[in-house]
Amino acid sequence: MGLPFSLTFALGGLGLPLLAAGSPIHSTAENSQLDLGNGFALAWTGTGIEITQGEQDIWYAATPFISASAGNDSVSGSNGAFNITEIDYDLCADQSVDAVQHVPWNLSTTGEAVEVSGQLLECGDTSTPYSLTLWVPSDLPEHIAFYIDVSQRAAVEPLKKLYFSYSSQASEDIYGLGGQASFASLKNQSVPVLTREQGVGRGDEPITSIENANGSFAGGNEFTTYTAIPSYITTEGNVFYLSEKSSAYANFDFTKPDEITMRYDSLSVDGAIAKGKNMFEAVERLTEATGRMPALPSWVDNGAILGIQGGQSKVNRIVQEGLNISCPIAGVWLQDWEGTHTQAGPYLNISRLWWNWENDEVLYPEWNEFVQNLRSEYNVRTLSYMNVFLTNVSTKEDGYRRNLYNEATELGYFVQNTTTDSPAVISSGPGLEAGIIDITNPDLREWFKDVLRTRVWNANISGYMSDFGEYTPVTSDTSLQNMVSDAFFFHNKYPLLWAEFQRSVIEEFGLEDEALIFHRSANTGANRYMNLFWVGDQNLNWGVNDGIKSVVTIMGHMGFSGYAQQHSDVGGYTDTLTYQGINVTRSAELLGRWGELAAVSSPVFRSHEGNIPEVNAQFYSNASTYGYYAYNARMFVSLAAYRRSVLNNECRTKGWPLLRPPVMYHTADARAREISYQSYYLGPDLYVAPVLDPETFEVSVYLPGNGTFTHVWSGEVYNGGQDVTVPAPYGQPAVFVVDGTETPELETFLEFVRQENGTEITVE
Repeated sequence: MGLPFSLTFALGGLGLPLLAAGSPIHSTAENSQLDLGNGFALAWTGTGIEITQGEQDIWYAATPFISASAGNDSVSGSNGAFNITEIDYDLCADQSVDAVQHVPWNLSTTGEAVEVSGQLLECGDTSTPYSLTLWVPSDLPEHIAFYIDVSQRAAVEPLKKLYFSYSSQASEDIYGLGGQASFASLKNQSVPVLTREQGVGRGDEPITSIENANGSFAGGNEFTTYTAIPSYITTEGNVFYLSEKSSAYANFDFTKPDEITMRYDSLSVDGAIAKGKNMFEAVERLTEATGRMPALPSWVDNGAILGIQGGQSKVNRIVQEGLNISCPIAGVWLQDWEGTHTQAGPYLNISRLWWNWENDEVLYPEWNEFVQNLRSEYNVRTLSYMNVFLTNVSTKEDGYRRNLYNEATELGYFVQNTTTDSPAVISSGPGLEAGIIDITNPDLREWFKDVLRTRVWNANISGYMSDFGEYTPVTSDTSLQNMVSDAFFFHNKYPLLWAEFQRSVIEEFGLEDEALIFHRSANTGANRYMNLFWVGDQNLNWGVNDGIKSVVTIMGHMGFSGYAQQHSDVGGYTDTLTYQGINVTRSAELLGRWGELAAVSSPVFRSHEGNIPEVNAQFYSNASTYGYYAYNARMFVSLAAYRRSVLNNECRTKGWPLLRPPVMYHTADARAREISYQSYYLGPDLYVAPVLDPETFEVSVYLPGNGTFTHVWSGEVYNGGQDVTVPAPYGQPAVFVVDGTETPELETFLEFVRQENGTEITVE
């Protein structure tokens, strides 16, 4: 946002009580209206603050609109799985407004801001000053920025957090806040904003309860997510976001019909509000401030990216098999390029990765030549794997050339635990301990950039999964070299810095048009640094909260959060084998239907073997699974021209997402507001209802609006505003052309439909 000040934050705990309603208003400020710039005006009415632009109402907050409280929240868990218990006391019961006045303010359109100031009253047995400053930034003239500052009271128990309440229309629905997987609208929810492990199950039973047994939080809940972002938009076109500086834990309470309260874990916070004439313009307003995703390299349009593990011979064999059955292959993704480590698990051993960022000389002994040969002989690019950890490889049986963990420990390049005076080690199971690199340390950044240059990009790869980012500890004894405040405040910031670092490396190496770097963790502003978002690890099942259905819901909310280009692991990732006999593994049908979903939802088609590959159906398992996969990859390629047109003309230039929930086009339609995973628009001209349930061969779908929808497989034309049922055999997800659109970009897809309409796909 280009804010004209440096913030020094007072840190505290977490929580979200409701502010006192109906309290007497204490005000010595006179009723007034003050200019904010660009036609915006702020009025103090004696009972609240309202912002208008001409005749349009923009924003309103009735007193009391600011409060604060004491109390440190309880945070339990480790290794990225954090559970928060919010604790509050001495909540300020009232607020006075003593002055509403212009103050000098750099980088505003007028050189001034409007400051609202007074006292927070009855905070236990004391009161404390506050100020709310609002202005129109000169570089964002359609936004109203705000900065709230609560002074620390002189008391035994200090205030730790602030609350900001403002009006919400009972009729408006709310979308965004990052990778939300369980709800269509967030209205009526209270949503925590903390990036962390999303959990296994997230409310899908019985797996969540099994994972959360004995005090564990490995199963998570409906609000745990790899990416939580403090921004949202509404059906009224309202936009709210916090700045990149304001990375502390927040909770947005949308449970009141006419009010929103943000609880923020600091006594200072800054952000902005804006308003668009519709949800499309609201996304534009948001991404004007937070940034827009860089372009995807063109080679991703050419086919599937095959997720394979097992070494050079296996990869060569599977690539050749695919080419022999006309599977378009753009690349291979080889996450085990750095070698694997066996860990004991229920029923069988599990293979994990060595995070030492050099090719394993057993699996990939001729790594550089192998990568180049795939590209030269087959025009198949190679993606590898990267994350924020370094593993101690001293026990790696087949050896290593450098132990980066030891080097970084000696140089002090890890996030530190001040209690033990050693790296803040995370465990990824028996025999695998790793440190988190301190991305705030400029010396580490230069050292790690050299690691990437000499050990990763020295092969002719085309990118990698850029994993994790959500693991930095939140305990008081966690230390980073250039942390603005404490570890809990910093935690949400790490994924942004990790994405920024990776992009800086790509740009320095001149690989902007070639490299594909995909992340699952992010925060405000990270979208300007990543050209692809990946929705993380889903269960290998049909679940709503953590299975195939959650993929569509996450992409919808991430699109409303400014992330236009997204994809999932085709087939999902998380197997679960339990001693209770509740096991989650992948069927051939799920793999095939997930491939259909990816073909008609995402700009990249990339599969994953899962975390226990040997118990899963794989695309290369037999002729049936590979044939279905190849078919879906061809369907994906047939949409390349259409997708690329949307990406170039709408995603890059306006920030609009490729996948669009129906509410985006039909904000007044109550049915459209309730759709999370059942259907979506792919760009402006296609409407899709994927098959997301087993043994399902027809789909009932709601067609919103009053236009027409042409079912591509049958040619039937339906009017909007009704439910229809269409056949959906394997290979024929319900896809409709909207309003009879005829564009050259769709012709290749429609030709695919004509050619494949009689194809029968079997699942074995």
